[in-house]
Amino acid sequence: MNQAYHQLVKRHHQSSRGDFTQLFQTILSVADEIGLHDALRYLERCVIEKRLSWLDSNLEAQERTGNPLADGYRIFYEVYLGISAPEDGEIVEATGGRLVTRWWNHCPTLEACQRLGMDTREVCRKAYHSPVQVFLSRIEPRLRFDRNYDALRPRAPYCEEIMTLEGLEPNSN
Repeated sequence: MNQAYHQLVKRHHQSSRGDFTQLFQTILSVADEIGLHDALRYLERCVIEKRLSWLDSNLEAQERTGNPLADGYRIFYEVYLGISAPEDGEIVEATGGRLVTRWWNHCPTLEACQRLGMDTREVCRKAYHSPVQVFLSRIEPRLRFDRNYDALRPRAPYCEEIMTLEGLEPNSN
């Protein structure tokens, strides 16, 4: 990876403060030189670094229930992202091995993608999918994250995300 590109993306990522338009303009500028896939990999790296830094500072202070899905949901969505159901979304399936959520909360990535004509399916898959998995794996190594890219805003009224606990049947209680 080119360190100069990484530092440029990192600087804009750290200064985005709720409006990602300039960040994604930088991504598009870098993409003109190296391609969108590689530019989004720099953003993915920045997001992972930020999330791991937060976990290093905060994870031990988080209370655990003994239910990895509930802990993953609470720590990632409620504590880290600051969103929860029913205010910002809904839980459409909750079993011992699977949790499916649909989110309609404010999303700076969605807003920037719409302003700049970028496809949220590509941006979220390449820059944000792996960082969620890395985050959840630090909470519990058996947690797995997936996103329904056919049910993703703006093509759907919500973004559907799936968390599963490896080793359990999805319908087990």
